[in-house]
Amino acid sequence: MHIRLVACAALALSVAIPAAAADLTYETPAAQPGWQVSSAYDWSGFYLGAQGGYSWSQTKILGSDQDANSGSAGLHAGYNFQSGNIVYGIENDFNYNFEKNGDADLEWDASGRARLGYAWGRTLFFATAGAAAAGGKVDIPAVGKKDGILIGWTAGGGIEHAVTDNILVRGEYRHLDFGDKDFGSAIGDVGASQDKLLFGTSYKF
Repeated sequence: MHIRLVACAALALSVAIPAAAADLTYETPAAQPGWQVSSAYDWSGFYLGAQGGYSWSQTKILGSDQDANSGSAGLHAGYNFQSGNIVYGIENDFNYNFEKNGDADLEWDASGRARLGYAWGRTLFFATAGAAAAGGKVDIPAVGKKDGILIGWTAGGGIEHAVTDNILVRGEYRHLDFGDKDFGSAIGDVGASQDKLLFGTSYKF
């Protein structure tokens, strides 16, 4: 009798334990998201825009240094490529300078540059460098009057932000060095450089 009771109890346990185990639900802990930075905005494509700001120009003429500070306004156009968070491309710009120093002015400047940046979502931090040119005007009473184009380089950087998918705003600083140019025997070599602080907006197509 006792043997039968023990056998029946053992049989009941052998059926009940697997059934109870089958009813248990195991949940795999959700993986904790890792810290990652991704670009949620596509920076690639063509863009066209305008900018304005302030320029500080330095010229060296007839052995003396002269400064001319003024407003500046212009246009820019470029194309971006994107690989992950890295954004790279090319940009051209043209600016008119409102400076009127009297002896030597940089009436306009233009550049063709490469850009390289890091996209943090809808914000782009970038560096830029390339070739630059400027239209110089030298006008000294009793000495002579000359116009010429100075060629040099430019480098700088800035921050750009996508307000919408198509509207971009930016701020940037650039230094431009135009070296020396011979404006003729009456004037001789004229050296020029410029610093610019520009703010602009672009439309990305």
